Amino acid sequence: MMKSRTFVWLGSLMVLAALCGCNGTTAEDTELQGQIQQLEADLEETTAQRDALRQDIEKLEASLSEAESRLASTSDVRDELRSQVQDLRTSREQLDTKVDELAAARAELQKKIEELDKDKVQLQQRLGDLTQSRDELQVMVENLVDTRGLLEKQVASLSEARDAAVEDAKTAQAKIEQLGSKLKVQTQQMTELQGQIVAIRSVLEQLQQKLQ
Repeated sequence: MMKSRTFVWLGSLMVLAALCGCNGTTAEDTELQGQIQQLEADLEETTAQRDALRQDIEKLEASLSEAESRLASTSDVRDELRSQVQDLRTSREQLDTKVDELAAARAELQKKIEELDKDKVQLQQRLGDLTQSRDELQVMVENLVDTRGLLEKQVASLSEARDAAVEDAKTAQAKIEQLGSKLKVQTQQMTELQGQIVAIRSVLEQLQQKLQ
């Protein structure tokens, strides 16, 4: 836009210069001089704006370079952030897996707790049964203690009877030994008598044979 205005002003100066060469009246020279001065002022203003624009462009270029540097740094940071995000995603997946495993373990633990509760109820029932059995056994023990007292008395009586029986057995054993000795003597005598009987029968048979 400013370049177009500069070209227009330059064209106007050239036209004015041509007019000044063609018609040299004083009024026209004064008017043209004023226009030339105005154009020169506009040209200076335009030149100043151009210089300011160049400075602005240089500043923008510097800002652009700085922005590009920051963008490069930002790209590096972005790449690093992407890597961290990927790592976080991987960690989250691993965490989700662990959470699922913990949930399964918790369900299994809950199942075991329920089973233990059932076992606890059964154990309480068994404990009640054992307590009742213990009480019954306690009564039985007390009865057995009483019975033991009676049995001890009976054992004492039986011991006395046994001692008497032992003495009787000793006496009977002595008698049996005496009878055994007598039996041996009588057996020996009987053997001798049987030998004599056999001899007598032999003599009788010989006599009978002679008599015949």
